[in-house]
Amino acid sequence: MQLTIEIPNEQLFNKIVWLLNAFKSEGLKIISDGRDKFKPSAQSTAQEGLDFSSFKVESFKEVDGLEYQKGIRDEW
Repeated sequence: MQLTIEIPNEQLFNKIVWLLNAFKSEGLKIISDGRDKFKPSAQSTAQEGLDFSSFKVESFKEVDGLEYQKGIRDEW
């Protein structure tokens, strides 16, 4: 069986996905999470390359990219 729902609020979407992930151990499969707004379009990637700014990475939201790069370079 499949279920398709539309959730206009991103915060509510995240809560529902979190809840559904709890049922993965019982065989639930999330086929598509519908986060299309974070996917780069095929047209822009063919012309300009991959733009990583379109991907939201929660674990790095508190990290300053320039400071991180400087720290990596300083280690060398």
